[in-house]
Amino acid sequence: MNAKAQDRYGDQWAEVDQRLSSTRPFRFIAACDMPVKPVAWLVREYIEEDALAVVYGPPGKGKSFLALDVSCCIAMGIPFHGHDVKQGTVFYIAGEGHNGLARRLRAWAQHNGTDMPALLFVSDAPTVLSSATNVAKVAESVQQLADATGEAPALIVIDTMARNFGGDENSATEVGQFVRNADVLRRHWKATVLIVHHSGKDGEKGARGSSALKGAADAEYEVSRSDVDKLIRLTPRKMKDAEEPPPLAFELVGVSVRDDSGSLVGGAALKLTEYTAPVPATKPQGKNQQKALDVLNQMWGEVATRLAKQGREDHPINILFDDWKARCEVVGLDRNRAKEACEGLQKRGVVERDGPHVLVTESVRRKRNP
Repeated sequence: MNAKAQDRYGDQWAEVDQRLSSTRPFRFIAACDMPVKPVAWLVREYIEEDALAVVYGPPGKGKSFLALDVSCCIAMGIPFHGHDVKQGTVFYIAGEGHNGLARRLRAWAQHNGTDMPALLFVSDAPTVLSSATNVAKVAESVQQLADATGEAPALIVIDTMARNFGGDENSATEVGQFVRNADVLRRHWKATVLIVHHSGKDGEKGARGSSALKGAADAEYEVSRSDVDKLIRLTPRKMKDAEEPPPLAFELVGVSVRDDSGSLVGGAALKLTEYTAPVPATKPQGKNQQKALDVLNQMWGEVATRLAKQGREDHPINILFDDWKARCEVVGLDRNRAKEACEGLQKRGVVERDGPHVLVTESVRRKRNP
């Protein structure tokens, strides 16, 4: 334990660490005697028991809705949108306020026609799980409730990693310590730990920060929400010991619930719907992308005018991607912002690449010249 953890909880952590760590002697097993066990599912096809899982995506796209939905289903023993679960106690380490979570939980219960889950426990505050001392506090609290209910935890949710980390997400060493501490909680109860995390600026590269988290995860799921059809999509990206299941899609439906004073307040819940491939957005996102698109439209218009004067209206309009980025810098975007904006428009389907050239999509051209 490092020096910072040498406080009044130091002895407690040493005791908890010893209690939570395996006491079996180190030994070897003959390869021919190793059993091949069937996959033990917490949520059939999607989440295994005794696993470290990560669900990631951009802010505000439905990660917490999905984590809460899974948590409620497991706590109540209700299938997760058609997939059987193993019922068990769930501990939810929340990084945000209780009021919003309470509304979501009531909306879930009302939408599913059931009671509030009695075996779901939510923390009253986030904690720093990169600290061994804090993990000791969490372990003690979990064990107290497990003793009181007679039910060991089946799932421990950390929502979000950023709110419960307290370290540098880009440091493999610090992320590794966070993972080891999560594993301490997992091993003692053989519970699944589900980490809710943000994706980076480039969503295609997966969860934000050090790849140490991805390397340690047994399963990884991406959550996205299309700006076009508004569906929340859950896409498995890694299944260590099982085949990747098919992606799922959900609608976020409004559910009005009553607060403790009896007044109606807005809530929402997930409703399973048919999965379809996401439709690429055709609108810029943010002022930098809008500025870059305006520059490209201006360049497109300049080339189109020049070709028309030459009687070559049918000639393709070829604009070099590098020329476009350079013009963006001229109008005030620095090099990195120009690169991000241009590449972002390509990923959103607003523009297309053809080798070194960039093309404005037909739909955008129609909007520009109706």
